[in-house]
Amino acid sequence: MPHYMFAVCEAVSLTAPRLITVTNFPSEWVDHYLQRRASSVNPILQYSFSNTAPILWSELEHLPAAQGGAGEGKAFIERGRAHGLHRGLTVPLSPPSGQTAFFCLASSDLTLDDDRLGNLLPAAGIFSNYLFDAYIRIDKIDNPKVNELTERELECVFWACEGKTAWEMAQIVGVAERTINFHLTSVIKKLGASNRQHAVAKAVMYGLVKPRA
Repeated sequence: MPHYMFAVCEAVSLTAPRLITVTNFPSEWVDHYLQRRASSVNPILQYSFSNTAPILWSELEHLPAAQGGAGEGKAFIERGRAHGLHRGLTVPLSPPSGQTAFFCLASSDLTLDDDRLGNLLPAAGIFSNYLFDAYIRIDKIDNPKVNELTERELECVFWACEGKTAWEMAQIVGVAERTINFHLTSVIKKLGASNRQHAVAKAVMYGLVKPRA
């Protein structure tokens, strides 16, 4: 398969998520995709938001996009074909860190049938997980502030997610209330949040808060 795309949708903001792509898809198609903000009618991305099973594009084009309806989703695929992306597959990735990601393989070979494409799905699934693992390691290097949260700060965020007040957290953790407020203020600064609620929301989006067994 000569064409590939690895993409991660980072929920840095719910209204304006950031899409990071590594691809050799035709530049004209990529430019159209990014400049026209076609992600809202991209059936590949919309499928990846709500599914975990790999899918062939021949199946994908019959599913309605989450926004814009089936007509616009189909038109999106037709534009891809106009740039030589005739056959392909998509592997959605939904890691516990909170991002949505996917890995695509595509070809201009019109003779490539679904049986042959289906045989690639297991290997594509394994490879996509290695790609995402590499992305996570790089992202941790590029976002040092997120990684600077201490164990106590993470514990405070955890209990804030549970709706606990600073006084209640102090009783649970066994420290003074002012110490809890100090840690939460530090979290707000490190995550670039505007207040405590915003910091909690960001921590959840970044996958910093996980359920305890």
